[in-house]
Amino acid sequence: MLEQKSIFKISFIYFFAAILTAMNLTNIRVAGINNLWPLFDLMAIFYFGIFKNRFGLAFIFFLGIWNDAINGNPLGLTSLSYIMLIKIFSIINQRILSKENFIHIWKQFVVFLILFLIFKLVLFVIISGNFISIKIMLFQFVISIFVYIPIHVFFDYLSKKLLEE
Repeated sequence: MLEQKSIFKISFIYFFAAILTAMNLTNIRVAGINNLWPLFDLMAIFYFGIFKNRFGLAFIFFLGIWNDAINGNPLGLTSLSYIMLIKIFSIINQRILSKENFIHIWKQFVVFLILFLIFKLVLFVIISGNFISIKIMLFQFVISIFVYIPIHVFFDYLSKKLLEE
């Protein structure tokens, strides 16, 4: 019975990450800009994939495919960006990630976000030949770095309650 409860709790985290990815479909129009929404899926991947090391590459690949499918991007573009960044950060974080210093974690998220947006922009241009609006990416970046602070606290709460860490 104990194993079933833990499987349910871990499955809830995975399901929650998929819901956060689906939230990228939300269209909010602010100051004439569509698609102004924080990158919640990237926050979940950073927190549970890099910081807590809970998401495997197969699940992260699935989230990337799911993201591309619902946003109309070429399939595999986001997955490739996610996996490249996770591999880079997993090598770096073995040595320098401080899990107690939130400012350090937040700075790493900012770098993770910048690299993700650059990788995705470059890959999108190479694969499709079209440019993504830099203005939208810049607004998503600014919103995401500030929204990450309360989301990190919420993820800490989920991690303590569901994963019993």
